[in-house]
Amino acid sequence: MGTYKNKTYPLRLDNDLRQKVEIIANKDDRALSKQYERMIRYYIEMYEKEHGKIEIDQEE
Repeated sequence: MGTYKNKTYPLRLDNDLRQKVEIIANKDDRALSKQYERMIRYYIEMYEKEHGKIEIDQEE
């Protein structure tokens, strides 16, 4: 088996929400998992603009 640098995480979503994200991903020619990642990164960026940078432990 291969080794992945990113951890996987099971995610439960409302079906309508998942379908809408899938439509966005398809329009942007992006994998659904990459679309979720992009959306989360954008949310964190907006959060940090309002509340300041979130410091994380780089050992994980």
